Amino acid sequence: MSKKSQDVTSRLTDSSKYTGSHKNRFDDSGKGLGKAGRENLVEYTGSTSSQSRDFGVTKGNVTKSDKPVVSGGLGKEKFGTQADKPISIILFRNGDKHHTGEKLVLKKEKYRTFDQILQAATNSVKLTTGPVKKIYKAPELKKVVKSFADFENNGKYLCCSGEPPASKEKLPAALF
Repeated sequence: MSKKSQDVTSRLTDSSKYTGSHKNRFDDSGKGLGKAGRENLVEYTGSTSSQSRDFGVTKGNVTKSDKPVVSGGLGKEKFGTQADKPISIILFRNGDKHHTGEKLVLKKEKYRTFDQILQAATNSVKLTTGPVKKIYKAPELKKVVKSFADFENNGKYLCCSGEPPASKEKLPAALF
């Protein structure tokens, strides 16, 4: 290498002579800062700024903590947060043997009380005798459902408006 090319190379690689945004990419000794020299980094600790702590933009090497923010099974279960599975039920009208049934999907997040389930059943089944007040589990029609936990997935249920279930001849065959 010639002397002239050595001078050019040493001049181009001397970080003390850099100007503009390039001078921020190296510390005083000439060592590169990596990502901290190219981007403004912000500490994300979950806390807010106050007089005693400031989470502004830094130019130093910021290390992110590997400590989880949330404790428990979050992140360990498959695909992140696991929601409760919805329950799909089929509701039938009392006394209407031609009714094919109405499908209703129950989610604990949506129906927090049993009254909300009764209201949804009323809107879905549309009894001629009034709102749904009792829901019976098929095929026995002896057990009255009283809570969300009593419902079974793909279960069949008879909706009544206070009256007892009609005779089997007046009920849909699909209920049994």
